[in-house]
Amino acid sequence: MKKIYYIKCLLLVALTGMVSCGPSPKKVVAQTWLNTNNITTYYSPKFFNELMEKKAKNNITVYKDGAVTKGTAVAYVQQYVIATIDENLKKVEGLSAKGDNKELIEASLEVFRYSKDVFENEYLDIAKMIDEEKPSEEIMSAIDDLFAKHDGEMQIRFDRLDSYTIPYAEKHNIPIIK
Repeated sequence: MKKIYYIKCLLLVALTGMVSCGPSPKKVVAQTWLNTNNITTYYSPKFFNELMEKKAKNNITVYKDGAVTKGTAVAYVQQYVIATIDENLKKVEGLSAKGDNKELIEASLEVFRYSKDVFENEYLDIAKMIDEEKPSEEIMSAIDDLFAKHDGEMQIRFDRLDSYTIPYAEKHNIPIIK
């Protein structure tokens, strides 16, 4: 009987230890900071230039029912941009914010949520214009307006994220290259 009690106590202590441990600092940096590279990859006029080129060549592909198929610019943005940002946002939301990672996680959430809003609104609007084959001058004007409107806010959010990430990474001996 004492043996069973002893085993139960050990299991309880082990489970308590696993539950109370938060994510590793490397995981926090990877999910809060490194995954923002998906945002910076898509948040660029170059993204739209490439999308318009694909549209002109009738070469926009998306996955549908497990197979690659021809798609629209809207479907492309939804599948490759918005879905990726949603996935990364959920990873950050799932992190346990406590101790010295709290501000870092909050700053990352700001970056992901702000960019998600841009992608779900202006990006889809411009993708729709591409699908409707609006004049390229009109599309380019919308692209210029988007970046003129959001570049400052995006930079503020990324700078804030960097201001928490770099000291956090240094404190935990995680090498990062800015």
